[in-house]
Amino acid sequence: MKSCFKSLTGTLVVCTAMWATSAPAQVIAPEVKNVAILGDVDAFSLDLDGIRKYSSASNFEVLGHSYFKVPERTPWAKAQGRPGKEVGGGFNTVRVYDGVAYLAGYNYPATFFGVLIADVRDPKDIKPLSTIPCNPSGRCTYLRVNQEKKILAFGHDSDRDNPNKVKPGEQTNTGWSFYDVSDPAKPKEIAFVPATMGGKTHGMDMDDKYLYGCGTFTNDMNREGLQIIDYSDPKDIHQVSTWHVTGQVKGETYGPLNQAGPDGKPQLVQCHEVVYYNDKLYLGWRDGGMIILDVKDRAHPREIATYDYVPPFHGGFLGAAHTAMPVIVNKGEDPDIVVATDEIFDFPQGFGRIFDVSDLKNPDVAKGKRAPNIQILSTFRAAHTADKFDTVKKEFVCEAAGGPNGTLSNTTHLPFPDKRSPSLVYVTWYDEGVRAMDISNPAAPVFTGYYLSPRFASPGRVDRHTREIWQDPDTELLYTTDGNGGGMTVLRYTGPVPPNPPIPGAR
Repeated sequence: MKSCFKSLTGTLVVCTAMWATSAPAQVIAPEVKNVAILGDVDAFSLDLDGIRKYSSASNFEVLGHSYFKVPERTPWAKAQGRPGKEVGGGFNTVRVYDGVAYLAGYNYPATFFGVLIADVRDPKDIKPLSTIPCNPSGRCTYLRVNQEKKILAFGHDSDRDNPNKVKPGEQTNTGWSFYDVSDPAKPKEIAFVPATMGGKTHGMDMDDKYLYGCGTFTNDMNREGLQIIDYSDPKDIHQVSTWHVTGQVKGETYGPLNQAGPDGKPQLVQCHEVVYYNDKLYLGWRDGGMIILDVKDRAHPREIATYDYVPPFHGGFLGAAHTAMPVIVNKGEDPDIVVATDEIFDFPQGFGRIFDVSDLKNPDVAKGKRAPNIQILSTFRAAHTADKFDTVKKEFVCEAAGGPNGTLSNTTHLPFPDKRSPSLVYVTWYDEGVRAMDISNPAAPVFTGYYLSPRFASPGRVDRHTREIWQDPDTELLYTTDGNGGGMTVLRYTGPVPPNPPIPGAR
């Protein structure tokens, strides 16, 4: 049987299996007031008071917003609506340092193909400083910044919707750009390290010397693997190694866990997102699950742990695992906890998991004498995500999950930590906006706040498209991006900050 009870705050439901004390808890985010733009109100011409009015928030304060209606937007974006009320820029990654924001454009819908740099010192008066275009027929949706060295790096991925096309017969020049941003108003290109021509790049991370990027590094690849690039010497930026799951390169055979999903269709196995910490990479590898690599020797990455949950879980048509975020309690020490999210536009939709990875510290595991024992401590999902199952057909029923527009975009996306407490995590959730989560007890996390932007539904869209979130390490302000052309919003979290680190998952 199951035992379901409300938390002391009455804001969430926790269900645990009574016959197995080690069964992971399932935590459900509470229903929230889902504000929509009504009547003749234009979602793309709101001032700051309008943004606040048509948002829905608990324990979040809206400090600023910009649509970034820059001239470099696509002709499509500039043609939507009346002058001054047209669609803004859509963005994916955002990073903020020293009062400067770096934003990587998003492409669905096709609004902005490039990197935008802006002055955000005054959230009420955000000023664009410069833009860097993507390579022709490409998108550049992921970036990172080395604050000390003033180096910006971002990836170029193939995308046919970019109005700046390659010449007939040519392919997109995909790969990784490095720019000197000492003067953010005048970025200067330092180097370009290629992936395969016409290939793919995706998520990335970087430390003081190396970039770790998901990319196709050989023409024989069917999906992105890992590229490690040394940029320590700006005059000699070069690739030092690669890594991939066996089966991704022509002539190889996938292992038994990476072949078919529960529906019998081929799995999608690819490097999707990278988080670097303490000589390790925490990777979301779509239907390959969570993979952890030891990269102490950058020339020879070594797999040390995998948690592959497809099957029995499914990954939809884009694959499952999106991000695996280590929870850092003491700087320089390996984590015990990882917060992981799926990104599944299908039913059941993507949800989050909290893993215990403390066994990686076991000397026998470190010496390779046995495999690590990774455990799921809990899962979390949106309240109205339906898990309807047809017992006759033995398959899940794909229908609207209760959203006001019948949207499929109720999947989790990106987790991000608050610098003030390792127990406070933010999760971007597409149509469900941003959620704050207290993981002091990782077996029973608690949702402590939410922010839902106005419904920036550009033509052809019905859903909210909240993509990523970043906390400025200096000001503690939060910056979140919208992929539909709604630009960027500046937030302050005003809810409780957990005073204690997560209790040990392994009890």
